Amino acid sequence: MNGKELNNNLHKLLRHLDSIKDTLPMVLLLLRPYQKKAGVKLEEFIENNVTELEEEKDGKKLVSIPVEQTRVFDQLSKNSHISSLASKIIPESLFVSLISQYDSYLNQLLRILFNIRPEYINNSDRELTFSDLNNFKSIEEAREFIIEKEVESVLRKSHSEHFTYLENKIGMPLKKDLPIWKTFIEITERRNLFVHCDGIVSSQYIKVCKENKCLPKDIKLNQRLIVDSNYFDTVYECLYEITTKLTHTIWRKLISEDIKQADGELNDICYNLLTDGKYKLADILLDFACKQTKHFNDASKNVYIINKSLSQYLQDNKENAIEIIESKDWSASSDNFKMAHLILSEKFDEVYNLMKKIGKDGDINKEDYKTWPLFFKLRNQEEFKNLYKEIFEEDYKVLEIPKRPIQELIEELIENKTVKSVPKKKIPSKKTNVKKLPVKKKLNKKEIIDTKK
Repeated sequence: MNGKELNNNLHKLLRHLDSIKDTLPMVLLLLRPYQKKAGVKLEEFIENNVTELEEEKDGKKLVSIPVEQTRVFDQLSKNSHISSLASKIIPESLFVSLISQYDSYLNQLLRILFNIRPEYINNSDRELTFSDLNNFKSIEEAREFIIEKEVESVLRKSHSEHFTYLENKIGMPLKKDLPIWKTFIEITERRNLFVHCDGIVSSQYIKVCKENKCLPKDIKLNQRLIVDSNYFDTVYECLYEITTKLTHTIWRKLISEDIKQADGELNDICYNLLTDGKYKLADILLDFACKQTKHFNDASKNVYIINKSLSQYLQDNKENAIEIIESKDWSASSDNFKMAHLILSEKFDEVYNLMKKIGKDGDINKEDYKTWPLFFKLRNQEEFKNLYKEIFEEDYKVLEIPKRPIQELIEELIENKTVKSVPKKKIPSKKTNVKKLPVKKKLNKKEIIDTKK
C-alpha cells in the first residue's frame, strides 16, 4: 500500500488554495477601474448639480439638487455604492471558499483513511435497518453506505472535534506542538459568522475562541468582522500548513513502508514554496520535515537541511543559514550537498573549484545550475557565467519559468497605468445616509437633501 491517494488529495487542495489566493488580488485589481469610474461619475454630477446651503438639520449640512436630476443622482449613488460593496463582499466570499475547500479535503481524507485501515469502519457500531439491507446488492455496497454515513456524521461536528475524531482513530496526538492550531480555530469560527451571521460576532464565536485562547484583541459582541488582505493571507497559510502536516503525519503513521515517497513529496512541496518565494511557509514545513523521527535515508534528511538553510539564505538571514548548514558535517557527502554547503557558507572560490571537478556529467547538471534556487545569487556573477560556458561549451542563460497569472496581470496593469492609485474623495451616496426632504419654493423648485459634513 502507498500514499498516492493521500498525496493526490493534498495536492488537489493546495492547488485550489493557490487558485483562490491568486483570484482575490486579480479580481480586486480588475474592480478598481470600475469603482473609479462609478465614483468619478457621481463626483462630476455633484460638482455640476449640487449646491451647499447655509442651513443645517440635526447637525448636518443641507444641500440642494434640481428635482429633475434626483433620479440621476439616485442611480449614480447606487452604482457607486454597489461597486464599493464588491471590495467587501468578494474577500469575504473567497475566505469562505478557502474553508470550504478544506472541508472537501477532510471529507476525502476520511474516506481514504477507511480504505487504508478497513478495520476503522469494520468496527463501526452504526446500525442498519432491515429495509436498508434489502436495498444493498453486496456487502461492499453496504460498507460504502456506512462509510458515507460515518463521514457525514463527522463533518457535522465542529472543526476541533474533527481532529479529536482523527486522534482517536489513528491513536496519536495531532494538535500537540501545533502552534497554528489557535489560528485554525479562529478562522473556522469566523467562517461560521460569515456564513450564518453576516460576519457579526456571536456569543458562540466568543465562547469557542476563549476556550481555545484565540479570541482576537478588542473583539466585542455584535461587532462586524472583516477580511482584509493580511487576514486572507493568514487563512491561506494556516490551511496550507495544517493540511500538509496532517496528511504527512497520517501518511508516515499508517503507511510507514512508503516513507521514501512521503519524503519525496514533502520535499517537492517545500521546494516549490522556495521557488515561489513563499519563505514563511517554506520555513515552517522544512522545520516540520527536519523534525520527523524517521527519514527514508540520510540523503532525504540532508535535502531538508539544505533547503531549510537555503530559505534563510535567500531571505538574507545569513547567520541563521550558516548555523543550520554547519549543524552537520558534509565532508563525506556527495558533491551536490558539498556544493550547497559551500554556497551557503559563501566560500565562492571553493564553489568554482568544485564546479570544475563536477564537470558536465556529475551530480549537478545544466538544469540544476539554471533552476535550483541555490544558484540564485551566483547567476549574476561573471565568473560563474564564464565557468559555466567553459564546462558546457555554451553561454549561460537563465531558464525562464512562466510567471503566475496574477504576476502577469499586475505587470500589465502597471504598464498600462491602470493600477495607479488615486486619492479618495468624500462623495455623498446611499451609504452616507442621504435623505430627501420636501421641495421648498424659495429654492427655485430644487429638492433638498441632507448629508454628513
